[in-house]
Amino acid sequence: MNQDSQNPMPPFAPAPPPHSPYGAQAQAPAPRVEPPLPEKLDMRALFEALLRSPRALVGRLADPGHGAFVPFLIIAVLSLIVFGAVLGSFAMGTQMWAAPVKITAGLLIAGVICYPSLYIFSCLAGSQAGASQLAATFAGMLALAGLLLLGFAPAVWIFTQATNSLGFMGVLSLGAWFIALIFGLRFLRNAVSSTGAVSKGPFSVWSIIFLLVTLQMTTSLRPILGRSNHLLTDEKKFFIQHWIESSGEELPDSRKTAGTTSTNP
Repeated sequence: MNQDSQNPMPPFAPAPPPHSPYGAQAQAPAPRVEPPLPEKLDMRALFEALLRSPRALVGRLADPGHGAFVPFLIIAVLSLIVFGAVLGSFAMGTQMWAAPVKITAGLLIAGVICYPSLYIFSCLAGSQAGASQLAATFAGMLALAGLLLLGFAPAVWIFTQATNSLGFMGVLSLGAWFIALIFGLRFLRNAVSSTGAVSKGPFSVWSIIFLLVTLQMTTSLRPILGRSNHLLTDEKKFFIQHWIESSGEELPDSRKTAGTTSTNP
């Protein structure tokens, strides 16, 4: 036997923890602490809780007696009306009132269509939430998405006054909706999980269904950005086909006047 086999090398020692430039040991950042919710959740408290304390609000929604459905619905409707008016300012004229009505009604109709499947998929995931509790949580998701769209409204308005491109405005509007929907779905997922749901698959499937329904609504209720001689169109068209056909179109420079130009995106 040689000397190396008699005296094996000791194992490597673990590397020392990193140190800050000031000599103190580096520490992980402290978790974000959300402000506590008031005992009574009125309209103002719900508005602030959606933005500042979504996790605490999810826990409060687990209480069947929260009574948040109507306030959530009011927040969602008012936010969508304002965002719709901003989109309507792109074409002006009839769209100043038609776009808010279509966007608000379209999202509410999509919610009514998708709520039964949300309840079914939540039960499949293991949720113990009742129908009324889940409806209030769903309204909270729509309210949070509406508030985020409301925050995007000033930036979107700048582009409605700076470009005539229907394709660009469509992409900008859909991008704002995608971002708002991501945060809304995360809020809904956390709320459903707090009621006992253990499987993520059913909720993921429902999220895709809801996204597709809302996207099809933007085509079924057209025009929203452009102008047409008709308030609604009876032409059936898939939303991807509609996007492709509208990508290169532009609104005439006379959009600020009450013309009769037939532009139907």
